[in-house]
Amino acid sequence: MDQSYFRHLSYLINIKNEVAQEHWPDFAKNDFFQPVAYYTKDNTFVLNPNEHIRKITDHQEIAAFDKVPVINLSEKYTDTTNFRFSLSFTSDSTALHYNENVLYCQSFELTKKFLQDDLVDLQDWSIMVIHELFHGYQRSMPEHWAYLKTIDIPGGPDQFLGSYHKDLEWYRESVHKENELLKAIWIDGADLIQNLTEYDSLRNGRIDKIKKEFGVNIRDAEDYEVNVEGQARYFESLCKRYLAENTPSTKSLNKEDQEHITDMFKGYDVFKGKELYDIYNDRYYYQIGYNICMIFEKYNFDYKQYINNEEQNIYHYLEKLKSLQQ
Repeated sequence: MDQSYFRHLSYLINIKNEVAQEHWPDFAKNDFFQPVAYYTKDNTFVLNPNEHIRKITDHQEIAAFDKVPVINLSEKYTDTTNFRFSLSFTSDSTALHYNENVLYCQSFELTKKFLQDDLVDLQDWSIMVIHELFHGYQRSMPEHWAYLKTIDIPGGPDQFLGSYHKDLEWYRESVHKENELLKAIWIDGADLIQNLTEYDSLRNGRIDKIKKEFGVNIRDAEDYEVNVEGQARYFESLCKRYLAENTPSTKSLNKEDQEHITDMFKGYDVFKGKELYDIYNDRYYYQIGYNICMIFEKYNFDYKQYINNEEQNIYHYLEKLKSLQQ
């Protein structure tokens, strides 16, 4: 088996673990916290396969990747026509992700086929994969997994939450104001208590108005998405800051790969990272959650060892921070 298929994975796992060891140690304990279906132009592999995947697929056992078991799925699983980047689970016993979270992701070459000019750098792709790996880490905790099963998000967050942001001008205006209040705390040094009090008022008013006008309570779903996406996006920020000052090992890469490392994050300034903190699409909960995590960083508030395995709601920790500052 040509292990060069995994050279890019080796590169990004090194980045993930270097950053995690310093900033989120639990995330460095495993390379993968779930099975990973890895699509390339020629093959589809599953790293860390479970017994269900082995049972339902035609596959070939191949050499391990950094001590992680790997199987090569039969040709019928090869897919170069669909964009696949998600962490999924289902009750459908015919699917790979039956009753367990499975990360679906694509090689750099295949991802670039779909994103084209929006993806030019191997480090940028690495951060995309690391974001999904972080979700796998979150869901690997029994407490978090059990909590997720209690959350009802019909049609997924893009439909359940994003559609309100897309269709309702007042909703968009409120979310924008809420996000600006959070940003101002860690970027501009605005007063924590004053801004969070105003933020809570706007957010509660928006959620109550949706419940009154549509008969739908979005609070639990929004709380969950703000929590999980905020953490994953925050880890993205940590990776970008790491790459701004460090040159990770390229020993797994070949000469051609070097051309796809443009050092795009050299000199990265977290205070100018608008791609992480400004709302630019209907997935507003990513930015809201990220800005909350940046507030925690500003105040050196310890939550990482508790969130996902104790209290699951990020707003619980925001209230704790407020109480400590009053």
